[in-house]
Amino acid sequence: MTDRKTSWGVYAGLVFLLVLTLFPFYMLLISSFKHFDQMILEFWTPSLPLHGDNYASAFRQIAPFIWNTVFISSCIVVGVIIISSLAAYSFVRFDYPGKNALFLLILSLMMIPGFLLLIPQFMLVQKLDMLNTYQGQIFPPMAFGASMATFLMRAFFEGIPKSLLDAADTEGASEWRIYASIVMPLSLPVIATVAILNFLAGWNNYIWPLVATTGDSVKPVILALSTVTGTLDQGISVKLAGYVISSLPLLAFFFLATKPFISGITSGAVKG
Repeated sequence: MTDRKTSWGVYAGLVFLLVLTLFPFYMLLISSFKHFDQMILEFWTPSLPLHGDNYASAFRQIAPFIWNTVFISSCIVVGVIIISSLAAYSFVRFDYPGKNALFLLILSLMMIPGFLLLIPQFMLVQKLDMLNTYQGQIFPPMAFGASMATFLMRAFFEGIPKSLLDAADTEGASEWRIYASIVMPLSLPVIATVAILNFLAGWNNYIWPLVATTGDSVKPVILALSTVTGTLDQGISVKLAGYVISSLPLLAFFFLATKPFISGITSGAVKG
């Protein structure tokens, strides 16, 4: 009987934590469909009529910046996957002087807080004439994300049977062929993990674009949201609608890659 009461207590606690987690999203969603007077009179509950014009107004203001963010985040993901997979493959397949020291150096980059890199990154990007450009928003986050990705990919590549790679080598396959035709197709779970982590980081990156951009032509959506405005009747609801709209591409990308992402996260835990 005591065990049953304990189980019910655990379930009740988990449900309570779930409600606390989802409640802000509930408030965001219902408030994005309200006008100012509805926000005052019916703050905690949904209110009719629903005002879809909030979403239309927000989308008109942030649509160009959403495409900027999609492009920037996608380039970061592609670059990180290419760089980290090649680096991880070299650590697993080749023996050369200083290999372990180089890997430890890459791991040490994960310990450096991003704020400490703002000034040197800004000075470097300025000297390369990449301020207020797509390149200036892509390359620094790409370099920062490659260290963690290299660590994850090396751990996963080491789990691929060495006999499989040696057999391909014996059959005359080049290292590029082994990398592209065997290692990468078998590594989809960790690739999805790296993709989601870096897409999320690129999408939510606020400080670096704030430092590296000044104009609207390459501004990401996370900066554009601060300038979203509505009419007096709409109030802050237009900005809330913009938050919802800007999160939809990120949610769609995550749901598409959820299954391999979970496989990549758990692969190390079930490795014999």
